[in-house]
Amino acid sequence: MISRRTILVGGAGLALAAAASFAGFDSAWAQPRPVPNAVSTIDVPGVGPMTVLTFDAQFVSADPATRRVVLQGSWGKRWSVLVPPMMGDVMRLANSRSLVIRVLPGLVTYLGKAHQGTPGQVSTEVALNAGLPGWPQDFGFREITITSILVDINKAGGTISFEGIDGLVRTVRATDPKVLADLQHVALGDLCEIRYYEGIAITTVR
Repeated sequence: MISRRTILVGGAGLALAAAASFAGFDSAWAQPRPVPNAVSTIDVPGVGPMTVLTFDAQFVSADPATRRVVLQGSWGKRWSVLVPPMMGDVMRLANSRSLVIRVLPGLVTYLGKAHQGTPGQVSTEVALNAGLPGWPQDFGFREITITSILVDINKAGGTISFEGIDGLVRTVRATDPKVLADLQHVALGDLCEIRYYEGIAITTVR
């Protein structure tokens, strides 16, 4: 029988998958852009509809010394993710027949033009061990600060789209009045410093 298990950390319910977030992809790898197998929508109280990207993958290999895990997507291409120490032994993923990775791009908490920096560069990454009130409990959340180029802007809808270090384009929403005001002063193609919440969950299929 095939069983599914979502990997979680500790009493706060932080998904270990947050440690293996797409923001932790190794930029040294010239890897293809991940292609989601499914796109769904959930309703978050006080925020509204949010998009969830689902990826099916298989474990290929892992280097415990560098904590780099190589996965193969259902589209046939391989990509790598760097797994921080909070996830524990990366070889645990090798016992899975496959992995289901769900990404929940969250809210923008800071937006400003960047006067220097490399697109796709992550400067800070903080796990939110207490989670986010009202958000799905099976996701682990982190606040990420990244320098990236805006590829789409919806000033009326309060959203921006940008490419992460993994090559995946995220569309995140702003609800904070200051961020919404700052959104009016950026343009398509601007190099920006963006701070946002992102939720990740990995379900193992055995």
